[in-house]
Amino acid sequence: MLLQSERGSWRGGLRHRSHCSSPKIASPDSVTPVVRSISSTSSETESGSDDESFSVVTREGAKKEVACDSKVVYEFGGPVGVTALMFGFPILMSYMFICLALHQGRLPNPLELEFWQHGIPAITPTARATAIYLMFTLFQYITAATLPGIKVLGLPVPSLGGKQLEYLCNGVATWYFDLVLVAVLHNTGVFPITAVVDEIGPIMSVAMIWAIIVTIATYIVGCVSGRTHRMSGSVPYDIFMGAVLNPRIGNVDLKMWSEIRIPWKILFFISLSAAVKDHEINVARRYEAGLSPEIWSLFGGLIRMNAIQTSAPLLFMLLAHCLYVNACMKGEECIPTTWDIFYEKWGYMLIFWNLAGVPFSYCYSTLYLLNRSVANDPVEHTRFFMTVLFVILLAAYYVWDTANSQKNRFRMQQRAWK
Repeated sequence: MLLQSERGSWRGGLRHRSHCSSPKIASPDSVTPVVRSISSTSSETESGSDDESFSVVTREGAKKEVACDSKVVYEFGGPVGVTALMFGFPILMSYMFICLALHQGRLPNPLELEFWQHGIPAITPTARATAIYLMFTLFQYITAATLPGIKVLGLPVPSLGGKQLEYLCNGVATWYFDLVLVAVLHNTGVFPITAVVDEIGPIMSVAMIWAIIVTIATYIVGCVSGRTHRMSGSVPYDIFMGAVLNPRIGNVDLKMWSEIRIPWKILFFISLSAAVKDHEINVARRYEAGLSPEIWSLFGGLIRMNAIQTSAPLLFMLLAHCLYVNACMKGEECIPTTWDIFYEKWGYMLIFWNLAGVPFSYCYSTLYLLNRSVANDPVEHTRFFMTVLFVILLAAYYVWDTANSQKNRFRMQQRAWK
């Protein structure tokens, strides 16, 4: 589900079927410019004999890939293991959040009834939380379907006879549109961004419930429509791993959309909400202490604004999440060739963790820092230490982002993408 996809790309072969070869499926005649399709290399088109040889390998390779794709190998402990995971993930996330919200990160005994009696109200869904999450999700779908962006063809899909699906990659447009809209809504008071962290527990519960609903609905629709793929025959296992490979509504690929647009943007907005909340708390404390807010004068006094009072550790988390989201959006055209999109089906594993698990578990450090601030016991470090951390973060991001760009270009050269 990450930009660089730890599971790797199709080029590396099937993960648990390494005995199967990975020949190209597209024919030499399918060459098109730019990032629109996979084309043959120059060595494959130098002569007629090369073309003929390539065509034979392609047909045989396609048969092998379909044969490999039809085999099912149990992972994650099979039906028993995935059933435990499907029940365990929501319980674990609820437990971890209650530990953060009510126990300052300590880990009380989860078997004590009192723990849940005090904790359940903190994660009970509310009408406001439901509206925030579902409206955000709907808005992300609308922008994904309508805003301009480049169109990229994915890898040939063996089960579709080598067909390459088209992906509209408009992540950059939606990302900056989101930022502008959030700024307008917050500054006009229509929707203060701090509402996100104020309702974080209920929103998390809504996200988990919605993810389960989407999982079941996708499985049923896939079975009823006959679009199932690589089924094991075990209902729990097929629900977990997924029934459909390339679910779409209109021109939006739901699998890629849910992996890029939902989790990382929610994670960033949680951090942004916490940073603004911390700023407001610190400004209020200055007023209570009889101190006037510090004013920043910018551009020779043309712009005057209250100094940012957010703690350095929270600003660090905000910058880290902002950089990652920005990288995902600007590199979205790299996603269609990753393992998640090409091979993994859209089931509980991807649906739950993208719609709920990733954004509401990766934010623990942010929530911990904010809770410490609310308790008037903020995490503090020296200016020198924080400066070093920021420099390391920016340097590491540069290396990571540059390496991923070079890796993707290398993959494209291997497949002769122009």
